[in-house]
Amino acid sequence: MLRRCVPLLTFAMLSGCTLTQSTNHEKTMNAINTMEERVNYQFATMIQQIDEQNEYIANLEKELSSISEELSHPPMLVTAATAKSAEDGEKAVTVIEPAIDTKVAHGKVILGEEEWVWLDSIQSFFKARIDTGATTSSLNAVDIQIFERDGKEWARFNLNHTFDGNEEKAEIVEAPVVRWVKVRQSTSEQSERRPVIEAWVKLGLLHEKAQFTLADRSQMTYPILLGREFFKDIALVDVGKKFVQGMNEQEVQTINN
Repeated sequence: MLRRCVPLLTFAMLSGCTLTQSTNHEKTMNAINTMEERVNYQFATMIQQIDEQNEYIANLEKELSSISEELSHPPMLVTAATAKSAEDGEKAVTVIEPAIDTKVAHGKVILGEEEWVWLDSIQSFFKARIDTGATTSSLNAVDIQIFERDGKEWARFNLNHTFDGNEEKAEIVEAPVVRWVKVRQSTSEQSERRPVIEAWVKLGLLHEKAQFTLADRSQMTYPILLGREFFKDIALVDVGKKFVQGMNEQEVQTINN
């Protein structure tokens, strides 16, 4: 009886080991297949990202090539010149020269680090600093008084400035307050509420309504500071230049008269 049981027991043990090994092998293969699928998915994603980056780079290269072509072929300006001929004496000759506009590039106005700004409400020029690091614009204001007119807040202040080397003169300005902002100086831990007004500004070809935070800038070089909110999307700033736009002749005549 014992002799018969021993082979049966041995066969059962071997069968159990075979089943266990088969199950483990199946789990291992499933894990390998899952890992392979993940690797293939990640590889396909990387290829797609590389293709998108290559397409983006190709578009940038096309745009750069287009700009380079525009710069290498500037618009031509037709002018009249006088040339001498042995037979005809003097005669008019059409000369074609490149027309270079240093005030506009790619449809945007070029601004230097400093520019002359004309305020419509005051009818006068101010020297302004174009600050790419500032978000909002600022206007010199001394002795600010807040009062009510027609149910709205207004600000009355003195605007001191120097024009074309003349002595400093004071301008009394009144404008409605469009909002208030909190400003904290680097030398103080407490914030200060300052009124914001709107004013029409001319700067070269630009004629825009801008918002200005009123602040005492009498100790600063520039009575006006123009921040990014004024020139974004409409102008390019070249900090290596100054007074690119110059002064509008009509406004200068108004001052002289």
